[in-house]
Amino acid sequence: MSQKPAPIRYTVSIPSVAKHIFQVDLEIDKPTESGQQLKLPAWIPGSYMIRDFAKNILWLTAESANGQPLAAHKLDKQTWQIAAHQGAIKVSYQIYALDLSVRSAFLDSEFGFANGTSLFLEVVEQANTAIDVALQMPVDMPLWQLATAMPTKPGAADSDFPYQCANYADLIEHPILMGELDVIPFVSHGIEFEMIFVGGQNTDTDRMAIDLKKIADHHLALFDSPVGTPAPMKRYLFLTILTESDFGGLEHTASTALVYSRNDLPSVHDRGKTPAGYRTFLSLCSHELFHTWHVKRTKPALFIAPDLSQEVYTEQLWIYEGFTSYYDDFSLQRTKLISNEDYLEVLGQNLTRLARNAGRLLQSVTESSWDAWTKFYKQDENAPNAIVSYYTKGGIIAMCLDLKLRLASKGQHSIDNIMQMLWQQFGSKGIGTDDNVIHHLLEQLGYDFNEFLDSALYSTKDLPVAELLKQVGISLNTRARSNAKDQGGKKAQDSVRHAFGATYNSASSGITITQVLANSPAEQASFSKGDNLIALNGYQINERNFQSELDKLETGSEAVIHYFRRGRLHETEMPVQEAPKDTVYLEIVDKEAAKLWLGAP
Repeated sequence: MSQKPAPIRYTVSIPSVAKHIFQVDLEIDKPTESGQQLKLPAWIPGSYMIRDFAKNILWLTAESANGQPLAAHKLDKQTWQIAAHQGAIKVSYQIYALDLSVRSAFLDSEFGFANGTSLFLEVVEQANTAIDVALQMPVDMPLWQLATAMPTKPGAADSDFPYQCANYADLIEHPILMGELDVIPFVSHGIEFEMIFVGGQNTDTDRMAIDLKKIADHHLALFDSPVGTPAPMKRYLFLTILTESDFGGLEHTASTALVYSRNDLPSVHDRGKTPAGYRTFLSLCSHELFHTWHVKRTKPALFIAPDLSQEVYTEQLWIYEGFTSYYDDFSLQRTKLISNEDYLEVLGQNLTRLARNAGRLLQSVTESSWDAWTKFYKQDENAPNAIVSYYTKGGIIAMCLDLKLRLASKGQHSIDNIMQMLWQQFGSKGIGTDDNVIHHLLEQLGYDFNEFLDSALYSTKDLPVAELLKQVGISLNTRARSNAKDQGGKKAQDSVRHAFGATYNSASSGITITQVLANSPAEQASFSKGDNLIALNGYQINERNFQSELDKLETGSEAVIHYFRRGRLHETEMPVQEAPKDTVYLEIVDKEAAKLWLGAP
């Protein structure tokens, strides 16, 4: 009978907070006889961009158990070869950590955060070996605490390595957060949840525990029904870094990493209302928790054991990020955390975002998914004209499918059935999905929506949103935007008269173009990113008066604009055109019909 290999051991320590350095000591009892290879991922699951985390490794050394140095050299940007040795070896390396995001690693005197993909070199050919982990706090930070969903061993308190993971894939699923932590616990369906803040906060924690429990109750009940499939985790952490204005989230198997603005969390004075910033935070938490099932377990076949050294392409992100984007806000409406009117406002903003996105007429949602690695994650000033978001359009496709199912079945079926079938047939069994999985599941339910899906997924035709909403008592209305910052979703008493077609920032003199939209007056005037506009028809302009001065002109006329481009003064004419009705708001016009989708008010 063969013995199990000894666990690989990682010790994480912090030699210098001031220098933003994590150190990792890696012990391998039985390295590969020909010499051990070590590799760090180039990307992190859930964020589809090559980030080359190995660039942050400052140095790496290797030695035998008795301290004899072993040669170590790089094979490529992220792989090291350790010289052959018959006995146990130890590899030490340091990581520079100052990326304040949910994707990498960060360390300063306020807190530390790290993903496993930034910390832990994979021991190639031993990827399935069990792993023991020690996580040490900095000695000069006595008030710091540690939070992670990493599994603990029996008798962990007495162990030098209190954490144990089944294999390398499990190891990199558990980010760590350290600092002076505020912990908000709650329980849902027997699962222990913790909202954990670092970075300072003065929020209504009692309310947050109640609200987050409602979201967790909804998600757990959805995926548990109707056959009683148990939850895939016993404990779940919202690891949250609070700053002045940052935003981000990244899902993991038993936790999520979040970055959010502390100023947008509710105070005790906000009871009885849900400020927009808090609504967005609840939506973010809803989104990332939903991924526990729908992305971390149910996923494309190629993502079951992805190659983290290079891009892994799929057409299916419209299913995984799109469906989740539909449920994140819809769950808030279902749980009464927001009203029907608030939900329709958010949906109107999403539809506005899509309507203003000229790239939807150039790129299909499946192409957007395939090109996530370059076009979506590396957006430039032309992105609104060239690409469509698989988050936004995927969420609208999910809504259309939900409405079509409810209408065709008179409320007997909905997209909930599709989510449950995905989980029960694929995610809970560790089976990956193919590109046509939604077509097949609809057929199992007895529906042929192939014509709709083929158009929605593989063409650039607009979706039949207004028609479907009308059938459930919702009117889709459009208007011109009221100002440059108008996100849509609401009626407006005033609107701009004339289109400009570019986004801009205030400059020391005038305004500076940041993006030029396709088929707009700004494009016809040949404006480009970086142009500094200073005068309209001979009058000085700035961020405050530019639109009002443009609106004073006669429709159909030509405006003379003076601007600087790379330090040289230019003059151009721009056509004065009516502002497009690209701003959407929704209204309930038939309350009885709306119940089919939104339920009772």
